[in-house]
Formats: sequence, C-alpha cells, structure tokens
Amino acid sequence: MKFFNNGKTIIHYEDYSSHNNDVICFSNSLGTDNRIWHKILDYFIENFRVITYDKRGHGLSNKPDKKIKIEDLALDISDLLDHLGISKVNFVGISIGGMVAQKLAVIKPNLINKLILCDTAVKIGNLSIWNERIELLEKKGLIGIADSIIERWFSEKFILSNYEEIQIYKNMLTNTSIEGYIKCCEAIKNEDLSSTTELIKKPTLVLVGSDDKSTPPAIVKSTADLIKNSKFNIIKDSGHLPCVDSPDKFAKLIKNFIL
Repeated sequence: MKFFNNGKTIIHYEDYSSHNNDVICFSNSLGTDNRIWHKILDYFIENFRVITYDKRGHGLSNKPDKKIKIEDLALDISDLLDHLGISKVNFVGISIGGMVAQKLAVIKPNLINKLILCDTAVKIGNLSIWNERIELLEKKGLIGIADSIIERWFSEKFILSNYEEIQIYKNMLTNTSIEGYIKCCEAIKNEDLSSTTELIKKPTLVLVGSDDKSTPPAIVKSTADLIKNSKFNIIKDSGHLPCVDSPDKFAKLIKNFIL
C-alpha cells in the first residue's frame, strides 16, 4: 500500500513499475477507485510504468474537508507524479478523471506526452441535474441511488449478463465516502472547461461507449472537436465505463495510440 501527503490531502496510489521509462497514469470516475483499471493493467505493465490512484474522497484517499475544484484534483496528481520523479506521462482520464486530465494538460502541458480522454466532456450535466443528485444523496445516501447510477455506468446488455460483477461495482460505489462523492459532484457542477480545453495541443485520443448515458457520444464528440490534434472513437456496445465492460477494445485503442 502506497500513499503520499502533498500537504493538502493524503493520496493512496499504486505504482506498477518496470524497467521502461514510459509512464501511463489512470484517473478514475466518480464513485469508483483505482481498481476500476484492474482489467486492463496487463496490457500495459510490460511496456509501461503504470500509476493508478484514488482521488480525494474515493477509495483509501482522504475525504475533502472543504470545497474542491477540478483544478485541485489536477494539482493532486501533478504533485504525486512530481513526488515519484515522473516528468512526462501518458495520462488517461475517465468521466471526472477526464476533466482532471483536461485541466492537467492545460496547467502542466510539459508533463503530458499523450492525452486520453474517456467518456468525459468540457461540461458534464447542468446545475439542476447535479443539485438534484446532491439532494437525493443527502436524503438517501449512495445506497439509495446506487441502482440508478449503475444503470448509467453500464450498457443494459452488460448489466443483464454480469449480475455478480455488477454487485462488486455496486459495493465499490456504496463504499465511497458520501462527503467525497458530494464534493466531487459540486466540483463537476461548477466546472466548464470549454475555454481552456481548446488550448490543448498534445496528441489526444477521445473515447466513448456507444451506450453511454452519462456522457453520450455526441457530447464527447463536441469536446474532441475542440482539440485540434485529436482522434475520436466510439466503442460499440459499451457504456460509461468501457475499461470494465469492453476492456480489450478499450486497452487496444489506447495502446495503439501511445505506441
């Protein structure tokens, strides 16, 4: 178990080191932790030093004690990579992790080698959607709305065919800190990256599941269109978390892009 205190929070992370100097870092979605990447690790460990971590309020990392912004989450991972002596990284972010990736590529452009944005956008949802979710969370907790969130994470076909696995991901969700989840909801609610994401110049791959209900393909495509040096792919029959329901396709697209 590895952890790092950057003076603002304590971050739990995993460092799958190899002799190779190429680094890939994965930033997870709302309500998940670093284990969301376990299905695809074997695709990368042989060729890369792989870093996964839990953002504030998720997994084993500390809960936020005050309001946070997407920039705070981006600086957390920047601090961790600096602590690990990493000066160049291929950065993969999914959902809120993709917003973190966009922000990181703007505030620390020299840190990024290639950028991979998955099932994300410059603006996710709107004030009413997030206010409604936060209100439900305060009334019912994560357990009370877990089923509706799971339905937005995965395609209907995957849910019907993988009952036991779905229960495990529901456990991951409901074990998330309620304070951390709400603080991250507020960070997403208050963020619009439109004016900064268009400044990204790094080679960028943008991926989305065809059945994504949280960030539908059209919304993700509009974000890709803001980045001049970007490629866009739709992963067929996948939902909001293609690293889980389409790991082979997902990993191969990323690996082919980087190598």
